[in-house]
Amino acid sequence: IDADFERLPSIFYASDKKGVKLIEREYEIRKRYELPVELLNKGELHKRYKMRTYAGALLNRQSAQLDAYKAATLLFRYHIKKDHLQIFTHTKITSCEETPQGCRLKTKDDRTIRCKYVIVAAGFEAGQFLPEKVMKLTSTYALISHPIDNKDLWPEHSLIWETAEPYIYVRTSGNRIIIGGEDEDFNNPEARDELLREKTEKLEKKFHTLLPSVPFKAEMTWCGTFSTTKDGLPFIGTWPGTERIFFDLGYGGNGITFSMVGAQIISNLLQGKEDERKDVFGFGRIC
Repeated sequence: IDADFERLPSIFYASDKKGVKLIEREYEIRKRYELPVELLNKGELHKRYKMRTYAGALLNRQSAQLDAYKAATLLFRYHIKKDHLQIFTHTKITSCEETPQGCRLKTKDDRTIRCKYVIVAAGFEAGQFLPEKVMKLTSTYALISHPIDNKDLWPEHSLIWETAEPYIYVRTSGNRIIIGGEDEDFNNPEARDELLREKTEKLEKKFHTLLPSVPFKAEMTWCGTFSTTKDGLPFIGTWPGTERIFFDLGYGGNGITFSMVGAQIISNLLQGKEDERKDVFGFGRIC
């Protein structure tokens, strides 16, 4: 499956004094546990990556990126052919309950689905199947540039993000640049969309401040909604007191990684294998 997977370094830079302390502490922790990391000062960042920052940064060479949407759709196609996977799109589930025999789901057109187990992996829309609110909705903004000559991009095409909140992130997609961030608490889609022009200008300005030698002209801009949790971790597993309805909710801004962890944990539990990570990511930490 070719989902444009690409190994790239990542740079996590300090936006201010608070950020300096954060990356210094993060550096110490990573070194203590023998994780690969370099600590770069402000001068090294500018010399090696053309970046103008308040202070230094952490450099990690074990990072990567892929097209998550492309990966998901290609995986579906693979298992439709290999394992006869059935997919029912545009099927709205209005209720999901556990019974002594398994699970029973109702659809919008009043059909009933019965099965042994259910796995809910629907992002923030999964909230309707939970007895309590466990996440906060956040609006986020992004833009992608017109094609840029490779020689004008920063060396190694590193993934870039900062310590500030709200933060910005920068990465490449082929010979285009994607910038995102400027998150806001979600109110409603209309209020979110009305901020798009203002947020686009702010993101462009921050990019030009960070990488002044790199040309950037936005071709497309958009905004969306995602979920965050108080501790930044996802929720994986069953709600306390239930056994058959599993949740794989990669909240916290690291959905690709957390969703993979969730797939491993839930797969183990369905096969009767113990997985100690279920306690780290489970609902028990808030119940």
